[in-house]
Amino acid sequence: MSENEQPGRTEAVAESVAAVDATATEAAAAAGTAGAAEPMPAGAVPGTATAEPALESESAVPPENPSDSPAAVPAPSVPARAVLTKEPADPVTPAEPAAPAPSEGVAKLAFSIMTAAAVLLAVGAVVLGVLWRNSATDLDALRTDQSDREMAAQVAQDYTLRSLTYDYKNLPAFFSGVQTGTSDALRARYDEVHDTLAKIMTDAQVVATGQVAGTSVRAKDNDQYEVLVYATQRTSNIQQAEPVTKPNLLVVTVARSGGEWLVVDYGPKDAGDKAGAGKEGAAK
Repeated sequence: MSENEQPGRTEAVAESVAAVDATATEAAAAAGTAGAAEPMPAGAVPGTATAEPALESESAVPPENPSDSPAAVPAPSVPARAVLTKEPADPVTPAEPAAPAPSEGVAKLAFSIMTAAAVLLAVGAVVLGVLWRNSATDLDALRTDQSDREMAAQVAQDYTLRSLTYDYKNLPAFFSGVQTGTSDALRARYDEVHDTLAKIMTDAQVVATGQVAGTSVRAKDNDQYEVLVYATQRTSNIQQAEPVTKPNLLVVTVARSGGEWLVVDYGPKDAGDKAGAGKEGAAK
């Protein structure tokens, strides 16, 4: 703003203030004149102004300058209450009633049943253990018996071959074979017949060869086994130069003595004199 314009604006403001003061003075005078002209109501106390005329006079005098009246303050607006919408809750399923606790009698019964079951299981385990041990023992005994039978059959077979095979030209080999692996009693029997049997075999010029076809074992007491031997013997002598094969059914008794297997008896089946078993081959 320029220096020339500032005094003029100051004067205009001063004039506006003076005009407002004059207007206010006139308004006050007009209000006093209106109050004096109105008669006092009956029963009214002098010097007391009624509220209503004052209000009318105040409302009757409009302000000269609308800019001087206070600005109307708008009433605060009350926001409408927000309406909350609540979603329906899930239906509540009523809880099932708790199962009643077992009574004391039921608990005792259950305990008794469990105890009995445990006892039965324990007894069953013991019984199974005993049966298993017995079965294992029986199996071992069966295997041992089978092994013993096989050994007895082999001993009887070998002895039969030695007994049925001989040559008058080599009789010492024959007598050595039939006295090897035998009991003292059987060895003594061959000693008794040695000279007689040797003379017969030499005079007849006997030559024989034995062969075993099969065996059958039967267990006896005192670790003895009776072996039935099915054999054949092919023989020739001075009277029969052409060899002839004949069957033989022999009984060989084998016994186990400690760790040794021995032949305790030998001869043809159902023969009355088993001591003459060695003579059978020479006579044929």
